[in-house]
Amino acid sequence: MFDIQGIEDLMKRSLTLLFVIALTVLVPHRVSAQPAIAALGIRNGASYALPGLPNSGIAQGSIFIIFGQNLGPAKIVQVSSFPLPTSQGLAGTSIKVTVAGTTVDAIMLYTLATQVAAVLPSNTPIGIGTVTVTFNDQTSAPAPITVVKSSFGTFSINQAGSGAGVLQNVNSQADRPFNGATKAANPGQVIILWGTGIGPVAGNEAAGPLPGDMKNLNLHVFVGTTEAVVQYRGRSGCCTGIDQIVFVVPAGVEGCSVPVFVEIDNIISNFTTMAIAQSGSTCSDPGLSASVIQQATANGGIRAGSLTVGRLDGDAGKTTTQSDLLGATFVKVSLDALLHAGPIPKAGLCYVSQFPGYVPPSPSYLDAGKVSVTTPVGPYDLVSPFKGVYSLSFLPGANGVPGVIGDGTRLKAGTYTFTVTGGADVGPVTASIDFPRSFQWNHDAVTSVNRSQPLVITWTGGSAGALVNILGNSSVAAGTTSDIGTAFSCFEDATKGSFTVPVSILSALPASYTGNDAHAHGNLQVFETFYGTPFTASGIDYGTILYDDAYSKGFVPYI
Repeated sequence: MFDIQGIEDLMKRSLTLLFVIALTVLVPHRVSAQPAIAALGIRNGASYALPGLPNSGIAQGSIFIIFGQNLGPAKIVQVSSFPLPTSQGLAGTSIKVTVAGTTVDAIMLYTLATQVAAVLPSNTPIGIGTVTVTFNDQTSAPAPITVVKSSFGTFSINQAGSGAGVLQNVNSQADRPFNGATKAANPGQVIILWGTGIGPVAGNEAAGPLPGDMKNLNLHVFVGTTEAVVQYRGRSGCCTGIDQIVFVVPAGVEGCSVPVFVEIDNIISNFTTMAIAQSGSTCSDPGLSASVIQQATANGGIRAGSLTVGRLDGDAGKTTTQSDLLGATFVKVSLDALLHAGPIPKAGLCYVSQFPGYVPPSPSYLDAGKVSVTTPVGPYDLVSPFKGVYSLSFLPGANGVPGVIGDGTRLKAGTYTFTVTGGADVGPVTASIDFPRSFQWNHDAVTSVNRSQPLVITWTGGSAGALVNILGNSSVAAGTTSDIGTAFSCFEDATKGSFTVPVSILSALPASYTGNDAHAHGNLQVFETFYGTPFTASGIDYGTILYDDAYSKGFVPYI
């Protein structure tokens, strides 16, 4: 069994990640009013899975978060020693969970007016129940909770359950750095993954940690599409409610954002990513070399330019939509945003995310002067709505709209040459790309997606060196401002001609709800992306030119 001793300091730092979340949402308000639990406000403390999604159940023995108003004091109060408070509460806050006629007191971790964190006792009955929060002798209205045996969530660096995960590379007993682009793991290396929701334990959880390898769990860890060998799965050696899974990096997988997910009894965790290099400590990907990452690390970020030719056609009910785009973007991205960004496209890999989800920090934009494009249908000047962003859309029928060609002109196959005059931040550059317009996929054959069966997508006209992205989503309900659901994205070599989306990916999506418009709120889109020869210009560290050729199926029910 993997040795879990000697990690108390590390785990305390990991737990601090959980507490720091509260510090980002401090807002002044009255604390004398009745506590109120927000709609969709009860979440797994690592994945933040939205209620209603397949992995949103709160597992016995796991950390959960409650969002709301007047739940605790204006300044955060967190536990600092064992035993942890239960019925007596923490700084005036206590939580009760009732399922199947049994009421238990949650084990408090921290309390704040806008959110509280606690451990759901392992002896809480499984089923649908209610939660109440009491603060200063006033109790909230009950909110719904679904208690399950296991539903794992992995902690993430962005503290929102997505992007880079909280994982350690085990180099030695004393050397266990957090995994990252410049601290990449190698095949065969042991990794510690941190999360919560692995399942119940026996004993007094409030009194102290209860480590032990849960070998009988039907637990699997996937790195990319490859299952990893698991050495330990159970509670950490320092903290109540926090789990660790120790696994070995499989061979044949590498990249800066390789997806990692956990499956327990067919319930899929949130997807986070890790960095893997075949050798050395810096990862690389197509379009993101080790030297670029090292340069970004030295400079605190990266200055990037992107030139794009795109087509997106599709179905919208009974209407066929058509749109083309010419675009250019010049930005400076911080090192933190670069290293903790979303997945980097790579053949053979799939990613899953929930929406609404994490919104990355905005980049700063760079002035590149004026941008024009010569095309097979004529020369065009791009419109710049603000510094660093340039675009021109082709939308048949959209006449009189600034930045839009609405006379029915469509982009054709041929060579597209961008000319950038240069501006205050970026120097001049000229770059070209061929857009073949030959990609087609079997969209007429797909009328629905059965989440319990593999989804086979086929296509023709794929270009050598291009990637095909299969992008789908399904919504479980409508929120106050947008739908709530899960999306997946899978990538494959465009010359392969087909890709099978596995059930492990599709089962992470909910069944689509049908809205007032009588449409099932699901979507499936497939597109080809090709990156041409990178361009160089003064003022930027890396320049890409690419084309996208996409067709969106529109309303597709996930059943």
